[in-house]
Amino acid sequence: MSGIDRRSLMVMSMLGATMGLRGTAQAAPNGYPEIYQKIIEDAQNEGSLLIYSIMSPENWRPVIEGFNKLYPKIKVETLDLPASRESFERYLAERSTNSRTCDLIATADPGGWIDFQERGEVLDYASPEAKAWPDWSKPFPGVYTVSSDPMALIWNNALVPDGKRPKTLAEFVELAVANEKAWRNRITSYGVHQTTFGYGISYAFVKKHGEKAWDWFAQLAKLSPRFERSGGPMTEKVTSGEYVTGWFVSAITFWPRLNDPARARILGWSFIGDGQPVVLRGIAIPKGSKNVNAAKLMLDYVISEDGQRAFGRGGLTPARPGVQPGDGIRHTYSSIVEAVGEQNICYIGYDRDALRDYDSFVARWKKTFNVA
Repeated sequence: MSGIDRRSLMVMSMLGATMGLRGTAQAAPNGYPEIYQKIIEDAQNEGSLLIYSIMSPENWRPVIEGFNKLYPKIKVETLDLPASRESFERYLAERSTNSRTCDLIATADPGGWIDFQERGEVLDYASPEAKAWPDWSKPFPGVYTVSSDPMALIWNNALVPDGKRPKTLAEFVELAVANEKAWRNRITSYGVHQTTFGYGISYAFVKKHGEKAWDWFAQLAKLSPRFERSGGPMTEKVTSGEYVTGWFVSAITFWPRLNDPARARILGWSFIGDGQPVVLRGIAIPKGSKNVNAAKLMLDYVISEDGQRAFGRGGLTPARPGVQPGDGIRHTYSSIVEAVGEQNICYIGYDRDALRDYDSFVARWKKTFNVA
């Protein structure tokens, strides 16, 4: 066989392999309805997808890589906004002027999702993946869950000796009160009066424990805690020793610091065994989506097992039941349940009571902690 013939055969073979891979990659996933092939074809004709979220490019990177292996003809762009509510506000402003807007929203804002659903802006899309998810993860038709991110107790190992490190909020409070003088002004958490994120966490915990939770808060107030708006400053100040410890700290902000061996020696943490707050991040297709088929493909991928593992590698906590840690994923919803028991999960989700009670709860919080 001549050199030209060999080269021609190699090129034909490579083209055939590539076409075969493309054909496989762009076929409907196993178990999906036959009509899904039409959704794929229409999505490829749309060719692009814009997502509004509060997640970082690093959170999205493994997801987009996995999605593009399946659907390489669809360009995915994310606009990562600084505040949870901003995704909805930006969309609604653009929608009102008939401007180009997003095709998918992914954010952790329970009140925002409730309002968005009541406005009739959520596309009622029944995903083929929906049957694998429990009711708590599907609050409204068309709204699904991206992740279930836990809050944690954290501490400086040099300042909280082994054997006294808490595993429940009751133990945390007992330890703090026993060290009241040494720890005064040196414990931290989210300020309910400063951020709705902190409000949602404390509200869910109080709803589980009632007056007992307020009693614990009152005991912590004696130490004059210093409140922060985000988990980053809490973690940095516990690392330096400015703070000894913190409660209800975002684990997905804290855990990446443990990848540094030096920090891992300094920092310790625990789930909260008597009431584990878990923040649910919602995802849905807005009715103003111009690339609705591409949005369906991404939503289905995100809540599939592969998509959940991709978000786990990106730093979030996979919420799909049955997904386990490993391959760069520290924890999942299932492993949290195994650690604390499902009866001890406090979902920061889609509770209309939290909207109703906001003003009275914040007023009591301010009085309890003597903050303005």
